[in-house]
Amino acid sequence: MNWLRWIAVGGVAGVGGYWLLRYLQPEESSLVLNGSVVVITGASSGIGRALADSFARRGAKVVLAGRRAELLESVRQQIEPYATDVVAIPTDVTDEASLQALVSQTLDRFGRIDVLVNNAGVLVTGPLHTMTADNIHQSVRTNYEAAMMLTQLALPTLLAQRSGKIINIASVNGRVPNPTSTIYGSTKHGLLAFSDSLRRELFGTGVHVISVLPRWTRTELVPPEILATVREMDTPEFVAERTIDGLLKNLDNVYFGTTMTRLLMWCERHFPRVMNLYWRMQMTPQYLERSRLKN
Repeated sequence: MNWLRWIAVGGVAGVGGYWLLRYLQPEESSLVLNGSVVVITGASSGIGRALADSFARRGAKVVLAGRRAELLESVRQQIEPYATDVVAIPTDVTDEASLQALVSQTLDRFGRIDVLVNNAGVLVTGPLHTMTADNIHQSVRTNYEAAMMLTQLALPTLLAQRSGKIINIASVNGRVPNPTSTIYGSTKHGLLAFSDSLRRELFGTGVHVISVLPRWTRTELVPPEILATVREMDTPEFVAERTIDGLLKNLDNVYFGTTMTRLLMWCERHFPRVMNLYWRMQMTPQYLERSRLKN
């Protein structure tokens, strides 16, 4: 009779494992992009511009936010023919009043916010002792504080709707800290922690938080010298399409990169001393010289 007992135990374990996997598997989002109101910061170029185009082609109402009014208007004119509606709102994400105006004008025009994309960012690289105070302040305010402030301003609307998506564009660098990217990596690491904490805080509210972790992407943030030396880069359009796919699949994290990138993230988590050795070998004079090209 022992074999019957083991069959019964195995059956119960199998059913339990099946339901556990079902519980842990991301559900498809119920969000319909056609007619959804999408707010995108840093929308004048790069990933933000590509996201605006991709959302517009899916029939979304797009709110373009960024500092450069002329470029925003250029994006608006580009996507206007196929967007359900589009508006450009010049916005300085480091200024609280400007963020409040962005939310207020969006609600005045559309009455709701369905997707908030915190994409605005700046990149500075180089040894920390060569950085200026302005490098540090601008990076923290743009890459990290702005996302928290704008999310905090938009959350009352999202919670009242009992629906909404918050997409935070972070970086692989936030999971794998690189020497000479101390400021940038720290802000992206903070953004990932913000996303993880907020996702747990909002469980059951109908509002979901998604972290996007691009690798090197061919945008104006990356100087030509690095563009010429990095062998593999993603395009902003590829990042945008994968991001929206992750949004519709209700993923918590959207990762980019090769198998090596995933391996580095896994090693960073489980074998940090191995990663210390890896970066010690990477710190050649050429690596240091390249890192000083953008600061």
